[in-house]
Amino acid sequence: MGPDAEETVGFGQKRAQHEHAAHEVRNWVRLTFDCNDRCVFCLDADTHDGRIRGRAEVKAQILDGRRKGAERLILSGGEPTIHPDFVDFVRLGHAAGYRKVQTVTNGRMFAYREFLTRAIDAGLGEITFSIHGPDAKIHDALVGVKGAFDEEIEGLRHALDDGRVIVNIDVCVNRANVKHLPEILRRFTAMGVREFDLLQVIPFGRAYREGKDTLFYDLEQARPYLLEAFAFARQPDMHVWLNRFPVEHLEGFEELIQDPYKLGDEVRGRKEEYARWLDEGVPLSCREPDRCRHCYVRRLCDHLDGVRDATVRNLFEVVRVDTGWEARLPQTFGGDPASAEKVREARRLPVLGAAPVVPRAMDLATRVEESGARTAWIVAPDVGAARTTLGALPTIGRVALELDELAGLAEALVDGRFDGRVLAQVRTRGVAATEAALAIPEVGEVLATLDRSLAEWLARQPAWPARLALVQPSHELASEALEHDVDLPAFVAAMRSRFDDFDAVPIEGAPACLIGRAPRRAPPTLDTAMLAPGGGLEIFRYARRFVQGHDRVKSLRCRGCTHVDDCDGVHVNWVRAHGFAPLQPL
Repeated sequence: MGPDAEETVGFGQKRAQHEHAAHEVRNWVRLTFDCNDRCVFCLDADTHDGRIRGRAEVKAQILDGRRKGAERLILSGGEPTIHPDFVDFVRLGHAAGYRKVQTVTNGRMFAYREFLTRAIDAGLGEITFSIHGPDAKIHDALVGVKGAFDEEIEGLRHALDDGRVIVNIDVCVNRANVKHLPEILRRFTAMGVREFDLLQVIPFGRAYREGKDTLFYDLEQARPYLLEAFAFARQPDMHVWLNRFPVEHLEGFEELIQDPYKLGDEVRGRKEEYARWLDEGVPLSCREPDRCRHCYVRRLCDHLDGVRDATVRNLFEVVRVDTGWEARLPQTFGGDPASAEKVREARRLPVLGAAPVVPRAMDLATRVEESGARTAWIVAPDVGAARTTLGALPTIGRVALELDELAGLAEALVDGRFDGRVLAQVRTRGVAATEAALAIPEVGEVLATLDRSLAEWLARQPAWPARLALVQPSHELASEALEHDVDLPAFVAAMRSRFDDFDAVPIEGAPACLIGRAPRRAPPTLDTAMLAPGGGLEIFRYARRFVQGHDRVKSLRCRGCTHVDDCDGVHVNWVRAHGFAPLQPL
């Protein structure tokens, strides 16, 4: 095996490690509403009122997260290390069975070696130091405290010298330090640091209130410095994470795009504010065009605007009901106490410009009836479960089935109807299920998930199977996209050369530039997996479904495409797996 092959293997292993880490269940526990720095870019400054959270409250949150299955405990603030019980909380997390206890800190308290040693002895396994410049001049100006850099470097040296703890560095990338970013990485790599989190500045707290004219920068102009810093990730023993960077600016380094699953952390930190938006119609205070263009969560909020509007106005053609969704819901942890406090304060103020809300609790049948949908897309393990679900929806006249097991479907049809409803579509995954569905002539359409095994099966067919349509899937993991996705342009070219009628085959979920023609757009769909039992949107359920199927992006080059206004782009995990390069503006 030559050196290039060895590097490729190492790079693949690094991607797998990053994916596993991103999906680790974490419990973020805030210890303080205070900090001994005054960072100009602080997202959290509005909550810093000097309070230290009570010991009992913190203890309960630590233990609750572990009971719910969290593997990593992250002690944060404010500044967590100034809490008088910091070491005790580390010890509690370790004793509770967390696989890793981590803290995110400005590191100044660790200049006291004895304090650091006690924390590591108690079970602290990872320290993320926040360092924002290569020297005291830049760092101290950004954190607002003269001498902070020297204290933090002393704490960093102590942690590296101890050798028992994982050490990494957070850098908030902004206009003041972006040109120095390669220098920052070179300096601390020379000290022995091998892991960096580069966090793009976003418009919250003091960052926007005091720094909107000095912190935010043009990413295209700064691209040379960013690319030089990103290239450190290509070194075999280096790990570089990007947080909150706009995806479209990472062409060429798509493997560094933040896992979209981490949008859940962004939502969790402001869950009460989102709940007030969805339940009471009070928009997020940050929803301003100038702020949103700098915000990593913009894609989620923009899509949520549309879904919320359609939910309130009942603008759906299809309702999707997944019978197993509740069992697959991930555990969520308390959220940020600061967010809850801001909402409590906001509720004391007059509500201005509130949007309409879903007015009352309702059961599934009522929600479906009022949605305007006439087709039910039932996701279920088998025919019996689908029939039970459909029986609760008396107003639905058409059905699309997505079943794990198709056995008994043909026998369940009477005059081409399933439970008295027109069977408009069967959605399939895998060759066996697709063949089984196509063998039932009463099925109106078979919409098959396109993957490599299906492409190989189609290449062996003498004619294009009647009633077969295709959908390019969205994957929850980039590794799944890498393993299963076909090369769409090559697939389309092969099918066109083989089947004269292929251009009439409906294809969903892929942009025109990859399939050579406009895709069929999916109808407006109310996904009940996004809804709370009362019938309204619930932010964690929504965020999970958004990440799974709706988090779509475009290349900066797409701005010149004739389809730009009516194209949704591709799922972010498709880009993480295959890169932006295949997207060619038409």
